[in-house]
Amino acid sequence: MYTNPTFHNPTGTLMRKKRREELIEYCVREQLPVIEDDVYRDLWIDNPPPEPLKSKDHHGNVLYLGSLSKTLSPGLRIGWVVGPESVINRLADLKMQSDYGSSTLSQLVAAEWLSSGLYDHHLEDVREQLRNRRKVAIDSLNKYLSPYATWEIPKGGFFIWVRIKSTFKVKRLFDKALSSGILVNPGRIYAEQSGQYIRLSYGYASLDELNEGIFQLSEIIKHQYK
Repeated sequence: MYTNPTFHNPTGTLMRKKRREELIEYCVREQLPVIEDDVYRDLWIDNPPPEPLKSKDHHGNVLYLGSLSKTLSPGLRIGWVVGPESVINRLADLKMQSDYGSSTLSQLVAAEWLSSGLYDHHLEDVREQLRNRRKVAIDSLNKYLSPYATWEIPKGGFFIWVRIKSTFKVKRLFDKALSSGILVNPGRIYAEQSGQYIRLSYGYASLDELNEGIFQLSEIIKHQYK
């Protein structure tokens, strides 16, 4: 089983502690191996998330994945996996065969960030920026899109999962937004039943671009309703 329980992409959902416990108990009972993708864990905004599934794994059933690509720099290409030694050895062998291993320089840079304390200070700054960006995005959504859509406020990560009311076609919204220079991810690229959703990211665009982009989306929808 693959799971992304902390600030899930694309929905931004944070799995509750009780649900995590139920999930790991089920997987142990059914002898179901788990890949836990936890690359967004450090991007909490309000409060630290519950402990990973891996923390409850007493049988070597969970492969735990982390990365610096979401918090520090995608260009470092540095991540990690935690699991049974025999599995890690096999994965290391496969990686060596596929790309001869990660860059030594990138690994040295990552080691310096993690051991020096710089990474923890960096995360504090990132969380503050995400808090401000999320506020701007939510304020703009409330101001411009509330008649046409609903959403939950994410507790971390980069994404807001927005449900467009069924009276408007998301495919048309995507096409018209793209022609105006605004890129949104339609829900159907993640799951067919998510056709009325769009994923908005507040992690990259400037604050002015966030506000203007959401305003333009509302104008596209408003025009369609007329």
